[in-house]
Amino acid sequence: MLEFLRPIALFDTWLYFGLGLVALFFIRVIWLARRDRMRSIFTLEREHANARMTRAFIGLMIILSLALGIYYLSIVTPTIVPPTQDTPTPTPIIALPPTPTPPPLLPTPTPSLTPTPTLPPPTFEVEVTPTPTAAIVPVIGQTPNCPNPNARITQPGDGARVSGVIQISGAAMVDNFDYYKFEFRPPGGEWSFIQSYDNAVLGGALGSWNTGTAAPGEYEFRLVVVDTIGNYPEPCVIRLIVQ
Repeated sequence: MLEFLRPIALFDTWLYFGLGLVALFFIRVIWLARRDRMRSIFTLEREHANARMTRAFIGLMIILSLALGIYYLSIVTPTIVPPTQDTPTPTPIIALPPTPTPPPLLPTPTPSLTPTPTLPPPTFEVEVTPTPTAAIVPVIGQTPNCPNPNARITQPGDGARVSGVIQISGAAMVDNFDYYKFEFRPPGGEWSFIQSYDNAVLGGALGSWNTGTAAPGEYEFRLVVVDTIGNYPEPCVIRLIVQ
């Protein structure tokens, strides 16, 4: 009844190896979240980093609990489920005389049958409905006037009307680069964090923004490029109208 425990004792080394890889993944997530929390400027960023650390720590504790359970079962299983004993095959001592072979019989004629034609299986046509996918909407507007060429937005344009998921293009590069981020706010309001990225971009796609998370209206959108000591040049700010 307890034979299902034996594979745990037989393959405990591979189970430890797999759990160790998962534990390394959670440790890396905790380290990255702690780094992001130390570098965070706004409260929303710190709360997001704390939540990532909490989830990764819980996952690490679960992995450690599973490893302890496997260790306990690998010790207890051999005592409660003994290995299966192989039953020896008896070897005959006295050889029997060979059985005489009967003479061959004449074959019995078999009447030939007319084969019955087989109808092909019916075929059915299945109509496949394509699944709609979210599209990134390109938008246009006036050319943005960004004071720093290393922190600039080229798409969308200033004053563009946007909706859905929009593509952000431009450049994000400074000396001792650390990361860059997107933020938005209503005119004169508090800046809200959208997303951060760890790779510098000399020119091209910077990321995207799902404008469906914001209520319709006019907003200021900016790109902030931060170096390793927390300094950043003057951000590139554009005006967008969410429909």
